[in-house]
Formats: sequence, structure tokens, C-alpha cells
Amino acid sequence: MTATAPTPRDLLAEARTLIARPEAWTQGAAARDADGEPVGVEHDDAVSWCATGALNCAMYRHADSLDVPAPLQRARNHAGKILTDTVRALTLGHYTEATTYNDQTNHGCIVHAFDIAIADADRSCSQRPNGRTSGAESAR
Repeated sequence: MTATAPTPRDLLAEARTLIARPEAWTQGAAARDADGEPVGVEHDDAVSWCATGALNCAMYRHADSLDVPAPLQRARNHAGKILTDTVRALTLGHYTEATTYNDQTNHGCIVHAFDIAIADADRSCSQRPNGRTSGAESAR
């Protein structure tokens, strides 16, 4: 595992990178190999992922084993919540889970959802614990 757990924003960005090309994105399974067969998201043969599969793969890439440390699991869960909240907002509540949206939309919509989720994570990280925004955020 890396010295410090990645942030939710880090995991969202890594997951988006994994599925950036249409051929690296899939539906109906968390991950697939080159033959299109479902495999575990952490499997070396995985070449395409769904939205949540990509988030999980990003998490496992920071772990030494499938036994994921709590801070890394918390970062993954928070990243998943940000993505789910984004999907709910984008679809006006029609889709309540990123997985369902992934399986019923297209690659461009999923990448767009990741872009918004990453921006939302950037904004939430720029806020101070007292609820005020940082100087950079206030200047916008």
C-alpha cells in the first residue's frame, strides 16, 4: 500500500483514467478480460471496467492484498458516494446507483459523470472544516 491512503478525488481520477477509452469500459460486469469474459476488478487480465469496477480497481491498486486497510476503504466508499450523488443529480434522481446508470447509458455519459464527481471532490477538499472555503475557493 502507498504510504498514505489516496483521497476520494485520487480514486475517482484513477478510475476515470481506467475507463477513459470506450474499449476500456464495460457494462453488465465489474470487469472483463480481452475475450469479454467477466473477471475480478483486481485481476491482471482485466482490460475493461464498469464505473464502480474501475473505482474498486483503483482502490486495489493501492493495497498490498485483497485485505484493504480501513483508510483506503473509507476513501473508496467516499469516492463511491460522490459518484452516486453525481449520478442522482445528473439524472434528476432517475438513477440512484452508479452501477445501474453505467449499465443503461453510454460511455460518454459515464466519463462525464466522473468529470463532475472529480470537480465536486475538488470543491469539497477546498472547504475548511469550519465550513468556510479556502482563499482560492473564495476568489472564484
